[in-house]
Parts: sequence; structure tokens; C-alpha cells
Amino acid sequence: MKQITIITPPDRPGTVADIAECLAARGVNILQIDVSDDHAHGVTFLEAEPYDEALRALADGGYHALSEELIAIRIKDEPGALAKVAARFREPQINISAMRILRRDGGWAIVILSTNDNPRARILLVDCLVGT
Repeated sequence: MKQITIITPPDRPGTVADIAECLAARGVNILQIDVSDDHAHGVTFLEAEPYDEALRALADGGYHALSEELIAIRIKDEPGALAKVAARFREPQINISAMRILRRDGGWAIVILSTNDNPRARILLVDCLVGT
């Protein structure tokens, strides 16, 4: 799974519309989008297809878009579940650079994350990986 991250100026009305229009004009479908603004900067996370065309469209539109490979896992939706996942990376000295709960349903949660060493992280998470 790949994610695109776009950092934008803060408090700029129309940013999401501009990004969506930029992608639509190139026939790119937004599969998932998450937007936040902390008044210091705006951050947009998105998954889109075709992925490479989305990156080109955003670059052509003047956006600095970062590409990131994500790991998707399925864990029990209970207190301490994220702590147990994060603790797996302590001893092998793997840093988590991003982690988000994507969906919660029926006592389970789908979590996406990225690390500074995704190949080793996948080995540590083999029991809960979603997809390959």
C-alpha cells in the first residue's frame, strides 16, 4: 500500500478542492483522503489510483507530494493493542514514522503504519499483516 503526503500552507480555504480537481483532471481516483490543519501547516494524506499519475499530477500542480510505502495490519480493538505493536520495534531499534487507525469494526482495527525499515517491520508483524 502506498500513501501520498502533501504539506500545504495553513488555513488556506480551497486546498482540498484544488487537490481533488488537480487529480480529477488527470483521471486519478482518490481512494482515501485524510486532511488536517494545525495552523502551522496543512497535511493531506491520500491513496489514489493510478498512483504514479497522481504523483505527476500533483507535481505539475505545484504540490510537493511525498510518496510513502505503508504497512497495513489488523489488531484487536482493545486497550493496549497499539502499545503491543509499537513495543515490537523497541529492541530491533525500528522507528515508527507514521501510524493511523484506518478503520474499526467488529472488535478489530485496521492500522496503517510506516517505519524507517519496512522490510524488517513486516517480518515482526507477519502475524497481523493485511495483504502482502
